[in-house]
Amino acid sequence: MALCLNQLLQNKRSSPFILINDSIQLSGLSLLSEFAMTTLRENQGLIVVLTETSPTAWLTRLQHTSQDNVNNSTIYIIDAYTDPLGWDDQITMNPLPTGVTIQKVQDIRDMERSILKPIIEKITTPGSEYSILIDSIHPLLMISQQRTYQLVKALESLTTDTIRLVINHHADTSLPSNNNNIVIPTVDALNRLASVILSLEPLPERTLHETQQEALTGFTAQESFTYMKTTSNLIEKGGLAKIEWRKKSGKVQYETNGFCLGSKGLIIMEATELTGENSMEQVSMDIETQSPQPQQPDPTANLSFNLSLTDNQRRAKDNVELPYMKVQEQQQQQQSSSGVIYYEPDAGDDFDDEDPDDDLDI
Repeated sequence: MALCLNQLLQNKRSSPFILINDSIQLSGLSLLSEFAMTTLRENQGLIVVLTETSPTAWLTRLQHTSQDNVNNSTIYIIDAYTDPLGWDDQITMNPLPTGVTIQKVQDIRDMERSILKPIIEKITTPGSEYSILIDSIHPLLMISQQRTYQLVKALESLTTDTIRLVINHHADTSLPSNNNNIVIPTVDALNRLASVILSLEPLPERTLHETQQEALTGFTAQESFTYMKTTSNLIEKGGLAKIEWRKKSGKVQYETNGFCLGSKGLIIMEATELTGENSMEQVSMDIETQSPQPQQPDPTANLSFNLSLTDNQRRAKDNVELPYMKVQEQQQQQQSSSGVIYYEPDAGDDFDDEDPDDDLDI
C-alpha cells in the first residue's frame, strides 16, 4: 500500500490545499522543496511566494535536491523577502535561469495587490496547471491576521484538480494580540480550511540503553526541559510527518510517515523504520527471555522418602475409578429412565414460617 506522503507528493489523489505545520525543531522547507520538484517533474507551472527565503537560496535548493534541470521549467517567484517594504531604490539582479521570473514586492503590507493579484493573473490562463507554494505565512500574519486569513481563503477558493496550494506555517510561534488583547486562534482557522494537514516532528531521542532500562524496570524517564534537541532539523537523519487527510467523501485518514534527505531528494518510508519501534519491541522481548527467572525452593528436596510419582504411577492413578463416580453414573441412568415431577406452588400454598396458622382463618 502506498504511503500517504508519497501520494501527496505525486499528486495522485485530490489534495487541493496542503498545510504544513512545522516548528523550530523541524523545518518544513525541505518538504516544501520536494513538492516544488514534483511539480516541475510533471511539467507544471510553479508559483512560489518567498517571505523568509531568498530567491537565490530557493533556486539553489531546487537544483541541489534533484538531478533534474530546472532551466526548462516555468517558475514564477514573488519575492517578498529581498525588499518587502521598498527601502532600496535599485536592486541588482543576477542573470536568472531560463524559465524563471521574479517579481519584486515593494510593499508586503498591500498583500492583496502584491501577492493575490499576480497569482490570479497567472492561474486564470486556460488549461494552466500550477502549484502555489508559500515558504512561510508567518510574516504575513505579523502584519494582519484577518487579512492573511482572507488571502489564504481566497487562494483556497481558486484551487481545482489542476491547481494546488501548499503553505508552510510555523505552528509553534506566538502572534501578537489585537487592540482588545484578544489572540486570534489562527492555527485552528487555517486547519479548518486545509484539506491535508502535515504536522512535522523531529525523531525522538531514544538510545538502546534507555530502551533496555525501560524494558527491565517498566519506568520511562522524562526528558529534561530543552526546546532544541540534538535531532532538531537534522533532515539527513530524518523526521516524522503526522498526516490528517480529509477526503471529498467526508472520510478522514490519519497516518504517520517518516522521511529523510537522500542524495536525490527526500526518501519516504514507514515511521517505524526511523523510530525503531519494532527493534525496541524486539529488544524488550530479548531482555525478558534472557533475564534469569528466580528459582523457587523445592520443599521435597531433603525428605527421606519420595513424594513424586513416576510416569507409570501417574497413569495408573489417572485410570482409577473412584466410588462417587459410580454413584453419579447410577443417578444419571435413573433420571434418564424414570419420569420427573415438577411442582410449582400457587398463591394459596404460600407457607409462612412465622405464622404457621395463617391458613386456618381464625
